Amino acid sequence: MYAWIGKSIIFIGGVHSVFGFVVFRSTIAELASEGVINTVNGQPEREIAFWFLFFGFMAIIAGLLTDWCERRFRLLPGFLGWSLLGMTVACVTIMPISGAWLFFVPAIGAILRTRKSRAPGDGTAMST
Repeated sequence: MYAWIGKSIIFIGGVHSVFGFVVFRSTIAELASEGVINTVNGQPEREIAFWFLFFGFMAIIAGLLTDWCERRFRLLPGFLGWSLLGMTVACVTIMPISGAWLFFVPAIGAILRTRKSRAPGDGTAMST
């Protein structure tokens, strides 16, 4: 079974981060020139840039962990796919013009992988 779900989350996080660095390059340059510490609060453009980049990095970390689980255990916990799906539905409902649609792929993949690995009698079921 090819471990692709974590890699897809890493890819999405990477694209998100690169896009953020490009779009918010002037804001990031301002932050860097001011010394970064306590330079974000109360400034909407800077807050958006920070959370945009922070999400990208967190997605990469989540993707690395998912990839590790896929490669090491060949299984994913049941809650992962459903959690990703719920967060994706919430995000595309609140902000339909976004890249959040990309998360449907790993979410549905994780759900299908978990169902397949929990087939009766295969001996590979992993409790959630």
